[in-house]
Parts: sequence; C-alpha cells; structure tokens
Amino acid sequence: MEIDDRAKTLTDDCQVSVEETSFSHAPQSYFAIDKLRAKGPRKNADVGQPHDATRPLATVGPTSAGSWWCASGGWPSPSPRATTEVFFVFEGHGCLTDLDGTPHYFGPGDTVVLPKGWSGRWDVARPIHKVWFVHDHPNVEESSYPIRAVITHYSDLARLHGSPTARSIYNVGPTEVGCLMLAPGSFPVVDQAKTEGFHVLEGLFFLTDADGNARRCVPGDTVVCPKGWSGTWDVFDDVRSLWVVVND
Repeated sequence: MEIDDRAKTLTDDCQVSVEETSFSHAPQSYFAIDKLRAKGPRKNADVGQPHDATRPLATVGPTSAGSWWCASGGWPSPSPRATTEVFFVFEGHGCLTDLDGTPHYFGPGDTVVLPKGWSGRWDVARPIHKVWFVHDHPNVEESSYPIRAVITHYSDLARLHGSPTARSIYNVGPTEVGCLMLAPGSFPVVDQAKTEGFHVLEGLFFLTDADGNARRCVPGDTVVCPKGWSGTWDVFDDVRSLWVVVND
C-alpha cells in the first residue's frame, strides 16, 4: 500500500474522541487563546497589568500538560517551585531571572525548563503563549545554587540530526527533556516503560493504540502517552519533536 493510501486509511479510521484513546492528543487549535480559561490579573505584579489564561490537556499520575497565555508585565516569583515545568513557546518574548539576578531571555520556538526549587522573577515583554508539561516529583534534584532556568533555542534543536534517535537537552533526577527524531517507517511500542509527552515540531505521523484508535500528528500538536501504553508510530515524513519523559 502506498503511503498516501495508508494515510487516508488511518484518517478514515481515526474519528474518535480524545477520551476514547489511551493517549491524549490536541492540535494547536485546541489551545487557541479564545479557548483558554481566564484566570484574571496576577496579584503580585509590580510591572504593567499582566493577566493570564490556561487550558489543561491531560493529567497522568504526576505528569500534566496544557497551555498558558499571559499579557505583558512582570512579577517576582520568590517561592521555590514545587514542580518541574517544561514549556515550548508558541509566541511572545520574556525573561526569567534567577535568584542571583542572572537573566534568561526566551522567545518563539524556544524550550524552557524551570526545575523544581527554582525561584526568581518573570518579565513578559510581549504576550506569551506556550504549551507546558509539569512533573510533580518529591525531591529537589538540582544541586546548584541558585537553581537556574534552562533555555534551549529552536536553532539548537534544528541542528540535531540522525534517526531514529532521541538527543537529551536536560536530564536531572526523574525528568528528561530532549529532541526525538524519526525517519519514515513503522515503530511498535509494547508496554511503554515511562510516561512521555511530545510537542511536534516537524513532520507527519500517526499514533495508533492497541485498540486501533488513531490520531494524525502534525507540527503544533501535543501528545501525552502514559506509562504502559502500547501501540504503533507510523511515520510518513521525517519527524522532529520536543520530548519529555518522566520516571513516576
């Protein structure tokens, strides 16, 4: 069967709701700003009038995923983070400042890791829209003081090549972040050992679970596959995705 015919077959068969599949999937339109729930102004803001909105996608054990938008402004974040957060920036520009005053600027296409225990300051220069993965784990794993925000620019991910492979860009304690690259082909997964989240940067693939439920995945889509998931990746165009794996 030709690739185009296989894709059409999978598309015809995959008209199922997210709740019916064993993994969670959302196109970028699911996180459109007008679909987010407003949370109101930030009470501790000291620059501008930032207000934010959010929409969750899934929670699997200690791992959750969703989207967040915030208007311009700034605020201190003095309390140590209770979780590790990984996010990919759709649009906007901002700066995260560590406790010792070290700034970390980020913008569209960047991946940001805020480790558990981080504290400092947020400044949003242009409204931020992002997709996030949060891992709630018991211990602070970073050994440096102060704990620092970690920024990976999209250009760094684009320079990574080789398939199939996963290149780690952050690996501390029970949280690993990287770039997953796959060439066209079919890749079975049996009883996945860890919960994994993906934000698709490039390519086209289908995920099909053991019950035959399938989803077409393209750039901008977000996927969460729980520990124990079984199914198949059918890759039609070279895939590059942000990859978050947690040991829960």
